[in-house]
This record gives sequence, structure tokens and C-alpha cells, in this order.
Amino acid sequence: MSKETYSIPRGVTARFDFQRNVIDLSIAHAPAWNIPAAKLTAIAPLRTDYELKYAIAANRNTQSVAATTARDAAWDVLETAIADLYDQELINNSAIADADKQALYIHFSTGGGTSTPAQVSTPVVTLVAEEISVLHVVYADSANPGTHYKPANVAFCEVWAKIGDPAPTDPSGCTEHYNVSRSHEAIVFEAAQRGKTLYGYARWVNKNGKTGPWSGLFTAIIP
Repeated sequence: MSKETYSIPRGVTARFDFQRNVIDLSIAHAPAWNIPAAKLTAIAPLRTDYELKYAIAANRNTQSVAATTARDAAWDVLETAIADLYDQELINNSAIADADKQALYIHFSTGGGTSTPAQVSTPVVTLVAEEISVLHVVYADSANPGTHYKPANVAFCEVWAKIGDPAPTDPSGCTEHYNVSRSHEAIVFEAAQRGKTLYGYARWVNKNGKTGPWSGLFTAIIP
């Protein structure tokens, strides 16, 4: 029997994009998804505090150990509120369309019975620089390289990355994790990371939470 679960990215920039995405979607669809207004009102100041401290820690003129510590502390408080939002309002909510569930990083956790097998193909990833401090993840599938779509039953492309030399020898050497639900999705970096090399590996994660094999190493310079 399968049930819905969700994943919260661990990377600094990934979790910033994640919280902005899930809160914006929840606000936009609150009436249709039956999310109580009071819950979103309570989360708003936590988000504001976190985003303010994130901006201070990301600014080269205000970066410091204290700023980073304050940002991480604010994230811990916001993450708890987001987890409650998922557990109480988003998980197993039949009013949420499948496409929105993918955007919310909701997938299935399988505890037995029939389920979709893990993907056997791998993502083919290209990192495209179009703006300062941003790389766009453009992916295709190794079994169908002519299109920029996920295979059927895949929830997202999981990217593990390392910023700066030396290059990792395998995914275990990566410290940044990003869940990319759409090709050309952006990863935003801090000012201090510009000019460094991003090394990454990617794999497909299906709607049952099963992971496919890792891709080969891909790299790009952070603009």
C-alpha cells in the first residue's frame, strides 16, 4: 500500500526556492485546497524573517558567521511550520492536482504491493548560465535525449552537487542537494560562490520515491 510523503531540499539555495514555492502555491490555491487562512497568516512572519536573514547572509557586504547562524536558525523555525503545513494540509489532499503535487515535492512512499519500478535510465543534464548567480538545470532522458521532459511516472530530477574544487569522485562527495521538478528550473547561488565550479550528479526519483541510477559527472562555472 502506498501513501504520500514529501522531501525538503537540504541545500541553502534549494531550500530558499523550496519555501518560496510551497508557500506561494499554498497562498494561491488556499480556497481550492481548503487551507485555513490562519495557518498561512501564522507562517507569513516566519517567512519574512527567514528571507531577510537569507538576504543578509547572501550579500557579500554583510556576510558573516553570525549572519549565517541567524539565517540557519530562522530556517529551522520556518521548516517546522512548513512541515506542519504539509502534514496537516497538503499530504493526501485530494483537491491538489498531480502537477501541483510534483511542484510541491509530494511523492509516494511504498510499503508493499504493486508499485512503479525504479527508473533504469538517467538524466542528461546541462547547466545553462543566463543571469548572474543563476544556473538553469536543463535535462533530458538518456533513453529519449531529443526531448526535455521527465520519463513517465518520474516525480523529479534529484541533483547532488559540490561547489568548488576539488571535484567529487562520486555523489557521496556532494554537499548540496536540489530537487528539480521542471527542466530549465533555476538554482540561485550566493555572491561568494560566483566564479566557482559546480560539480553535479543527477538521478530520477519516481512517484513511489524510488531512485534510478546516477548520471555521469556534469560541471559548470557559476556566473
